[in-house]
Amino acid sequence: MANHQTTKRLPQDSPSPLIIVSWNMQWLAWPDKSITIPRTPGDYRRLANIISELSPDVLAFQEVDSIEAIQAILPRTGYKVFLSDRHKNRNEQFPQQNQFTGFAVKGSLRVTDAPDLETLNVSHGKRTRKLRYGSYLIIHTAPDTKLHLLNVHLKSGCFSRKYKQGSQSCRTLRQQGAILASWIQQRQSNYEDFLIVGDFNHQLNSKQQWLLSSLNDALPQTVSNLTNGLTALCKVRHTNRDGTKEIRYYKSLIDHALSSVQISLKTRQYGQVYQYQFSNHLIERYQLSDHCPLVLHIPTMKR
Repeated sequence: MANHQTTKRLPQDSPSPLIIVSWNMQWLAWPDKSITIPRTPGDYRRLANIISELSPDVLAFQEVDSIEAIQAILPRTGYKVFLSDRHKNRNEQFPQQNQFTGFAVKGSLRVTDAPDLETLNVSHGKRTRKLRYGSYLIIHTAPDTKLHLLNVHLKSGCFSRKYKQGSQSCRTLRQQGAILASWIQQRQSNYEDFLIVGDFNHQLNSKQQWLLSSLNDALPQTVSNLTNGLTALCKVRHTNRDGTKEIRYYKSLIDHALSSVQISLKTRQYGQVYQYQFSNHLIERYQLSDHCPLVLHIPTMKR
């Protein structure tokens, strides 16, 4: 069994939650063609078991190579897949394997597949970057209620202020932060509820963070960090370049969820946010991912 990092007891009159899971799948491909993270059929079955256990209404995934790859670990029926628009642009792909963002959505949920936030693939001069887009979905939680959901996988290599601010990674992340601020400001101007989930590759809960601060400095209304105070205790099996394996502990969270104030208030009162943690048995026997799923129970309440 996995260790769910939650002990919260919700009020009896809590509305039914919208379950959103954000998970970086670590180079997931199907058929398995990964030159980095090879997996056995048993590994895929265990990944599928975790998704089945969590039963998300929306799975916001990162580092998935194709629609076939994510379908390999989803229930055979019941989910519709929305892969990042980047998979249609050959000029922004790699020849062997790609890291796409996207969504798997239960068929009972009414959604609008909005255009990706392509500008997160920032460029320096004439150089093509091939960075991840932000996948964008609008969830119709009620006839007159919508949730704007953005799934991101930002530039790695600038996890806190401890890293050189003038490095290319930090400069790229700063550019991406400005793009996110513009997207958020548009939502705020339209009085729209929003949620941004994914792999931020930045420790937003750390005193050394700067990305969340820069976002809020650029906005008329601050965003809420739903993962604030969430302790990172993710234990994973890491495969080294020489094929050897080791157990690693990730104690600094980089998978986060930012939201509008209304979503934050509802979630803190009637919902919950936690990290799904792998059991020792699963870690020792299976190649899962180097990220633990982030699970959000968002109340589907009207304003």
